[in-house]
Amino acid sequence: MRIVLKIYFSVLILTLHNIAYAQAYKIGHCYNGCPEGADDSNHLIVRPIYALSYNTTTKSADWVAYKVSGTSIGIASSLSRDAVQDNYVKDTLTAEDFLDSERVDLIRSQYVSLIDFAGTPFWGDVNYLTNNVARTLSLSQGAWYGLDWSIRNLVNRQDEVYVVTGPIFDIEENSLVLLTDTPHRVPDRFFKVIVNNIGHSAAFILAQSAAVHVHHCEMIATIDEIEGLTGLDLFPSLNLESGDSVYSGLGCL
Repeated sequence: MRIVLKIYFSVLILTLHNIAYAQAYKIGHCYNGCPEGADDSNHLIVRPIYALSYNTTTKSADWVAYKVSGTSIGIASSLSRDAVQDNYVKDTLTAEDFLDSERVDLIRSQYVSLIDFAGTPFWGDVNYLTNNVARTLSLSQGAWYGLDWSIRNLVNRQDEVYVVTGPIFDIEENSLVLLTDTPHRVPDRFFKVIVNNIGHSAAFILAQSAAVHVHHCEMIATIDEIEGLTGLDLFPSLNLESGDSVYSGLGCL
């Protein structure tokens, strides 16, 4: 195992090659422990506003965890969204890989939204390519946008929430690929689980094929379903309960 430690303005950033060690560091971005079950060769990167487990084979994070609060949300209209190469993981997609993405209805998107952390000095961390992924335009402008917007509304009522999100690759490959030198497969679906500070949760599976008018509340799932599809144990220390207050706060009840 190789561990790289850096201190930036009193903030610890880790890159680990054994994800099992995530629990030992009690990472605050995760709700009572980070997900387990990702490949041991993954890179665990912990930044001031999120933690993620990056898979260099799929060139996507297997999971990304973060906590959104009323003070972290801000206005992002004037902030840069330019991609930034991650110095800790060289084997990622590049900004150039996304240049022709709109030809196949894909755009460079972020797991952690810029708006959610525009109120912090660390908003630029969302632009690292390890936090980027190819998503369809219709999903980005539809259910994904709607769910993120609803999460911010929930934060306004409940002060803070924890989010864990990531990709789902179906067994049957589809034709959704980035037009890189070697066509690169992108996720078929995404999962997103929201947990409030008393442990009530809401879970969603968001399909890349979803039309722009499809509401996120039509994509409700269970944590067990997500774990079965990804092989992850999202909350290894807990048995979370689905919470009506969370779903209603997200506009689903």
